Amino acid sequence: MITPMLMPGYAVHLMRSRESSGNAVIWWAPLVAAGLLAGCQRPFPSDDGSTAALQQSLIESVRREVEGLPGDPDGAPLLTTQPPSDVEQELRDRLPELEAMAGPKAYADTLPDLDTDLADHLQTEIALSLEEAVHSAVANNLNLQLARLEPAITEAQLVQAEAVFDAVFFSRLDHSRIDEPSAVPILGGVPLGAAVDVREQTRFETGVRQPMTTGGQLTLSTSLERSRNRTPGFALTPDPAYLARISLGFDQPLMRGFGADTNLAEIRLARNQDRRAIQQLQTTLLDLVFTVEDAYWDLAVARRVLLIRQRLLAEGVEVLNTLEARRIREARTEELADARATVERRQADVIRARRTLRAASDRLKELMNDPAVTAGSELLLDPIDFMVEAPLSYSVREALLTAVERRPEIHQALLDIDDSTIRTTVADNARLPLLDLSARMEFLGLADDGLSSYGNVTEDTFVDYFLSLMFEQPIGNRAGEALYREARLRQSQSVIAYRAAVQRVVLDVKSALRDVVANYELIQAARSARLAQTENIRAMLAREQLQALDPVYLDLKFRRQETLAQSEAEELLALANFNKAVARLYRAMGIGLDMNRIEFNPSNE
Repeated sequence: MITPMLMPGYAVHLMRSRESSGNAVIWWAPLVAAGLLAGCQRPFPSDDGSTAALQQSLIESVRREVEGLPGDPDGAPLLTTQPPSDVEQELRDRLPELEAMAGPKAYADTLPDLDTDLADHLQTEIALSLEEAVHSAVANNLNLQLARLEPAITEAQLVQAEAVFDAVFFSRLDHSRIDEPSAVPILGGVPLGAAVDVREQTRFETGVRQPMTTGGQLTLSTSLERSRNRTPGFALTPDPAYLARISLGFDQPLMRGFGADTNLAEIRLARNQDRRAIQQLQTTLLDLVFTVEDAYWDLAVARRVLLIRQRLLAEGVEVLNTLEARRIREARTEELADARATVERRQADVIRARRTLRAASDRLKELMNDPAVTAGSELLLDPIDFMVEAPLSYSVREALLTAVERRPEIHQALLDIDDSTIRTTVADNARLPLLDLSARMEFLGLADDGLSSYGNVTEDTFVDYFLSLMFEQPIGNRAGEALYREARLRQSQSVIAYRAAVQRVVLDVKSALRDVVANYELIQAARSARLAQTENIRAMLAREQLQALDPVYLDLKFRRQETLAQSEAEELLALANFNKAVARLYRAMGIGLDMNRIEFNPSNE
């Protein structure tokens, strides 16, 4: 097992063997996806139901899309079919000869003429399998590396949300020196008090605050206050005086802002965002694997198209050489000119094919981002794997149910529903009046030094009690009611968005299945056309020695050569499109990673 690291805690495991596996799905398995809300939703007041009703609505969204599908007879899956064509039946005795003349097997041991690279050196190739291409992309692709960071970011954001309920240690130091004049009352002509007020005061407070999930806060603190009187003619005892306090405070909203559902909402939203980032990472990985397969088969087709163009050029050169040899005896100037023009046009086609091949190689190198084969290098990738045309067994119903269960988009839509439900709960609570309770109890002690003042806290019976209730309600409460209505509407939007996501997934799977079936049939059609064109060329070559090389014959030969080359290219495209369609089907079903032996493990271990 090869384990390319994504980010600490977010690993993707790629196993070397690429195997086909069954797609059996328990009937109720995709419906469990809709039931995922059961563990994360809270009941909310509504006019038409509760969480159970919402879950039932989601299940019905899935059932609605699949209930019209016919069941597979006896549970047997369907099979893409490709019966032998009439052309193959008619030419079966000459098939080995025709396959050797043209078609995918005709180029098995042929190397393309690659000319020189941009550095004017002989082109260097490096063999590459599809598995190696996928492995390199999973380990090194830059877009995937960006996507890998997002779960780590959302995990940090989740920790930030949870930290709101961490205990807080606090301290405060205040010092003041008062020196100000003051009015002196006079009673019977005798002044009472001093004309100035001079004193110093220092206060230190420290303690711990603990926020609670109910919305309240518990505070335990202590303070020591030192007072020193310096007013002339005015004495206090003790002086200096040390006042010690030990306080226990409790603040709690009783209506608006009360309860864990409201106060844990941001944590739950952050947790959903973390899950959403993981689902998005899986989506990026699925897209990358499919894109790499698509680019790999494009490269395989481009390489064989270059071989076809080079063979076509060689055939044109051969005809031109034959005309040059016969020029003295029978070839006319217009025949030679036509042959030369055809050769030059085919030479241009070879140049274009080389350019297409190098562009396809660069595209795959960019996706792989392999340190050994960078996008800037002039190494040319040689795809050693060839397109598979084995029949595919499938079940439309199981494919759809598997997609609903496995597609990250469905899980993200469920998370959106849960987000809207959480916000609805918060908005419902915000409609309540504000009724806050605040209570505090203080134990006090006074002495002429700090230590003694704390001793007096336990010995004396000086205790202060504070209790307050605050009520507030907007008249009409329009803002709260509007906020709640908005939340309910957004919740309805999220449910509709889930149904739309299910519908998109269903259409995506059906479209991919149709592509698989159609492209598998196109392979046979393209092969039959290529065999028929090859037979035309074989018959023409068999009688060429008896045929005068007149312009009509040359035009017919050139056209048949090019028609055969086009038929070969179309057969390659049909094979590639079938393999791409299978990869797209696995992507549409959400099992592209499984089919490539990639283990997506978003654990935090």
